[in-house]
Amino acid sequence: MTFLAVTILLPQTFTGGVLPPLPIYLNRLEPAFVGYLLSFFVIAGWWSVHHRLFSSIVRYDQPLIRLNSFFLLVISVTPFLVSLLFAYSPDGFGPSSRSCQLAVAIYAAVQAVGGCVLLGIWRHATRDRHLVAPRLTPEWIRTTELGQSLTVVTFVASIGVAFVSPLTAELAWIVVIFGFRRHFWDRIARRRAEPRRSEPLDTLPRE
Repeated sequence: MTFLAVTILLPQTFTGGVLPPLPIYLNRLEPAFVGYLLSFFVIAGWWSVHHRLFSSIVRYDQPLIRLNSFFLLVISVTPFLVSLLFAYSPDGFGPSSRSCQLAVAIYAAVQAVGGCVLLGIWRHATRDRHLVAPRLTPEWIRTTELGQSLTVVTFVASIGVAFVSPLTAELAWIVVIFGFRRHFWDRIARRRAEPRRSEPLDTLPRE
């Protein structure tokens, strides 16, 4: 997340070798700051989901390590995707170009891949319960999987939305990660399925 700051580059346009006035300078940085904040919250959301999944995973194997490494690969490419959003974003909230729409669609597609990887991690860990804590209930496992599936569906749907309204697609990412998942799904569906923590997870055996 901290490496996202390198995507905020100063404008390289000069007039006669003289820097423009500071307000104009900052105005040119607006797309970069918007992209930075957007990606910061998206990655923070992924970190929250990743933390919740791994709080129930008490053992590991090589497939799990490979899947988790691939998820980190998706996250590590985010600064490049932010650079694309910055390079092709319109000034302010003006009309978007075809390149801007494509940049947002690419961003959404990569995040959808990341969501699919997290879903794969959860399915792999809960298959025959060979990597998760015994206290997990079937309802908890199904509810977690469904919530992650809805996140993936939202990112996939936003790919098409990006070609109509890139801003709407970007707002949908924030809503699904911090709005729907946290306030609706977690408080209603997950509350009934949440298992009791009868013992610390670090006391359970690992392979």
